[in-house]
Amino acid sequence: MDHEINKLQAEQEAQKRIAFTAGLLQGDITIRTFMESLAEGVVVINIDGRIILINQRMEELLGYSKIEVQGESISLFIPERLRAIHDKHISSYFSHPRIRPMGIGLDLTGQRKDGKEIPVEVSLSNLEVDSGRIGLAFITDISARKAAETKLKKKNKQLDEFASIVAHDLNSDVSAIVGLSEMLIDAEDDFSAEETREYLQEIANGGRKLSEIIRELLLFARMEKGDCVFSRLKMTSLIAPVQERLKREIADRSASISIDESGHTVMGYGPWLEEVWFNYLSNALKYGGTPPIIEIGSRKENDTVVFWIKDNGPGIAAEDLELVFNDGNDARKRIIKGNGIGLTIVKRIVEQLSGKAWVTSEPGQGSVFYLSLPSA
Repeated sequence: MDHEINKLQAEQEAQKRIAFTAGLLQGDITIRTFMESLAEGVVVINIDGRIILINQRMEELLGYSKIEVQGESISLFIPERLRAIHDKHISSYFSHPRIRPMGIGLDLTGQRKDGKEIPVEVSLSNLEVDSGRIGLAFITDISARKAAETKLKKKNKQLDEFASIVAHDLNSDVSAIVGLSEMLIDAEDDFSAEETREYLQEIANGGRKLSEIIRELLLFARMEKGDCVFSRLKMTSLIAPVQERLKREIADRSASISIDESGHTVMGYGPWLEEVWFNYLSNALKYGGTPPIIEIGSRKENDTVVFWIKDNGPGIAAEDLELVFNDGNDARKRIIKGNGIGLTIVKRIVEQLSGKAWVTSEPGQGSVFYLSLPSA
């Protein structure tokens, strides 16, 4: 115990001598006390770039204690690849010292004792004391801000791609509806009752497609708000309303759908997962064989449940498989035509539910779309 007390006292005396030498201790109120009250990490260095002292926040930030960095070069806090240029900046700063922020428009990086690099923001100041000029660096860890910026950039990119796809799909369907309607109005007497009925059916189909796009837009907006409550769900109970929504397409294509009635349950949000199944089933109907033969099943794998939907369509080339779920990708639009936002929605929903979506396929052998989610 006495040894530890003596060691502590020696450390305190050493720090006090350094502080006195630097002119940082004056009366009852010290700059050191002020430094310890700051939320930023603070490093005090001499003109040679050697560390005089650091505050507690700096200890927490980079993992070094005050005593082990005293007298060391400030480059200790800099990744090795950046030290040479940093030393030049230090020399340049003391040649023309001034109060200024450092690294405006630059990505500055600090290095912890354990070698981990963190993004930082640095402001510099200086002070003339009895022992000469000293520099003060105020260090702020901006890891959280950088992560938020990255997330925002990704979200903005997704929104731009989503808006582009939606605008294209809406324009295509609206143009078709307007074109057919005007044709019926301008040449009403030129068409038979059967032809008129066919065109009206196409208009109705276009209207349903628009309704589905708007439905998915509303779903997308709700996803952005995170306005949902998760619950235990039996997936087969979500497929029934999807079949009801697609009953006309199922009948028109004389599709055969077989469903494995397993009792697997997952944690999720019903409206989101219904939309996943709507997109998967509608794709199987569009790109299945003639007629479409569709199988839906599931299996338990450790702590997850894997669901799948298999069609008898022409399949997807191996080089195109990884493009199917890519947001806003022209190749994906080529592979999966029609409502381009469908698989974008699927991917985003599944990721927000801590799951995974993927596809396997061989040309001429159909495709199998998968969905894995945490088991309930």
